[in-house]
Amino acid sequence: MVDNNFEKKQKSKMNSSNKNAIVIMILFFLVITAFMILTESDSLDDIFSLKKSKAQTPGDLPTENVVSSEESTDKTDTEATEKTTEVTTEKTEEPTSEVTTAATDTAESTENTTEDVVDTVLPPVSEIKGQDWYNAQLFQPAQPVDGKYFDNTVLIGDSRTESLALFSGYDNINSFAYKGLNVGAIKSDRVIKISGVEYTVEEAVSATYYDNYYISFGINELGWQYISVFTEDISELIDMIYTRNPKAMVYVASVVPVSKAVSDQDDVFNKENVDRFNLELLKMVQDRGDVIYIDYAAAVRDDEGYLPEEGSVDGKHCTSDYNKRIMQYILTHIYERVR
Repeated sequence: MVDNNFEKKQKSKMNSSNKNAIVIMILFFLVITAFMILTESDSLDDIFSLKKSKAQTPGDLPTENVVSSEESTDKTDTEATEKTTEVTTEKTEEPTSEVTTAATDTAESTENTTEDVVDTVLPPVSEIKGQDWYNAQLFQPAQPVDGKYFDNTVLIGDSRTESLALFSGYDNINSFAYKGLNVGAIKSDRVIKISGVEYTVEEAVSATYYDNYYISFGINELGWQYISVFTEDISELIDMIYTRNPKAMVYVASVVPVSKAVSDQDDVFNKENVDRFNLELLKMVQDRGDVIYIDYAAAVRDDEGYLPEEGSVDGKHCTSDYNKRIMQYILTHIYERVR
């Protein structure tokens, strides 16, 4: 016979065990749930924080990187500006002695022909009294002219004349000049280029037509034993010019001096020889009477008769500024035929 009380007790124990198990499971579930909630909460906070930081405006962001970026940009722009300025300066600066001036400078110098070239050694060109000579029965002084005068003018000579044509600030200079050329070679040396064709000076004179001719030789002939040969060759060149244009104005230029440093050390290129050649040139012009002796060397000659050191690149050839002084002298010492 089954004991009902025993069964009831067993059922009660089972129910109690089940309840305990359920409670333990519930507690365990609650613990797990709570842990998951806490962990999830941290993740949510992180996510929220991240979203919040993304939603911030640039003004709300930390300024360190932003300032650094701006400084870098400003620095780059500044460096670029400085480099641009340097390039512009390099392009606009012009050498004062060895190169031809720009077109703008040429135009200005063409218009302002009587303005004195600034110099630290020599007086203004307008105050210089050269030893020009002309036959008053045939010629008379004329008014100064501007740079357009060179449109119908040609310079004939050696490397000094070539330098004068290249570095005087005018782009309309015509020249029959060549480095090393002497007046004794005007019939033989084909060194004058016209439209790509090479001519002798004699051929060039015969093939062209100008109103004004400037003859400037001497530096390559200073070593000649007989100065009379030099003056005879110059006179023959004058005859060639008048054969081509009987009404031309012909100027025989004085020999530009050398520097004192060169003169003191050289037996040929010295003041004594320069002075002797200029004296013979003047006599030849006076004997002929039909050309003008223009002493444009006076524009670059100091009180002692030398070419100042600052006005020369080698003691023999003038710098650009000194070539401009010569050109100014030419434009302000114009002559015309007596009518």
